[in-house]
Amino acid sequence: MLNWHRNSVCTCVTWAHSTWLHMHGSSRQCLLCSAAPWSWRYHAVLPVVCVLSLPCVEYAAVFTCPFITVEVVSNYSFLFTVSGSDSSLQPYLLMSHIDVVPAVSKEWTVDPFAGDIDDTYIWGRGAIDVKNTLLAIMEAVNGMVTSNRRPKRTFYVAFGHDEEVGGVQGAAVTASLLQQRGVHFDFILDEGMVVVEDTVIPGRLAALVGVAEKGLLTIRLSINMTGGHSSAPRAESSLSAMARAVAKLSQTPHPHHFGHGVEVDMLEQLAPYFPIARRVFISNLWLFGPLVAWLFSQKPETAAGIRTTTSVTIFNSGIKANVIPGYAEAIVNHRVNPRDSFDEVLERDRDIIDDDRIKIDLIPTVLPNHPPSPISSSKSFGFSVIRKSVQAIFKDTPVAPGKPVMATQQCESSRDVLCSQL
Repeated sequence: MLNWHRNSVCTCVTWAHSTWLHMHGSSRQCLLCSAAPWSWRYHAVLPVVCVLSLPCVEYAAVFTCPFITVEVVSNYSFLFTVSGSDSSLQPYLLMSHIDVVPAVSKEWTVDPFAGDIDDTYIWGRGAIDVKNTLLAIMEAVNGMVTSNRRPKRTFYVAFGHDEEVGGVQGAAVTASLLQQRGVHFDFILDEGMVVVEDTVIPGRLAALVGVAEKGLLTIRLSINMTGGHSSAPRAESSLSAMARAVAKLSQTPHPHHFGHGVEVDMLEQLAPYFPIARRVFISNLWLFGPLVAWLFSQKPETAAGIRTTTSVTIFNSGIKANVIPGYAEAIVNHRVNPRDSFDEVLERDRDIIDDDRIKIDLIPTVLPNHPPSPISSSKSFGFSVIRKSVQAIFKDTPVAPGKPVMATQQCESSRDVLCSQL
């Protein structure tokens, strides 16, 4: 439930709502419609979509447009259906999310929910995760409507409210709703990768479009051994055995898949823009592939793009300083490369640990385990649309496929439904 007190705004409503309350007080009256024909619950979240263009009447044209249907899903998520003039064309889906992760005010140099703007930055929790895409979508739709233009192709817009905790009530319910209606998409665009400068290509911009997502696999390692008193230690304890196991996992990366994934397509499309020396290597991966793979492996950011990663995130053992623990456990988080399966990852873990006393179990977390996504083609209609859109804003900028090392929880929670509808 939304908290309307000016000084205590629910974090899932984001700094946009906080700013709106600061400007307009804590009144429950929505500026979009003074007659208040809609539910208070609907009014409560309307300011969320108006991060910069406040008050919320800014997008009144979108919410009242005759060819746009607006639905509230699970009380706080939004689903917009923008009906095109040609129903024979397959629609597409644009996604973003309203919620943000928590912010501790004392760790910020500004109020994380104030939405402060200076000459360089927008300061606030969620400014890049992911109010930027949310506002871009709303501004584009609003611009289309206020210019009296109607699209030829129908498209949908989905804003989830619980992406940061798995998207179970937002994206997943929205996906099921669309599935029940028999909606099939040509492509889906959600948060993912970025336009970077002097990072991929020296001295110039490059736009990377995510065409695949890694899987998520969280496991528990556990061991039971005889405990005892610290005054009479045995040669090995559960704690030392577990420490050795996690050390092996941390120090033994899973094999890379360079040459069989998205990174090759990315490099081939960007090759003409690299300096001549690098272009020689990138254009001849049949010869220099092993060297390029080695170079990728030298940095955590690029290494994560070509292999399944392993991170030991939690270690639990012991209850008292003078007691040798009989039980130890560790939590390991894998981000699974699209070329790997869960079974392959688990088998490699067992081989690396090489200790039958260590038990391995899949465990449920806030973010559920899920396999990697399929890899979308960079030759598809959807990719060409995104490329043209990027280059309309960032002139002469090369656009290439990529693969985020993290994953969007909205896609994770709705992938099985939505991907079946492509």
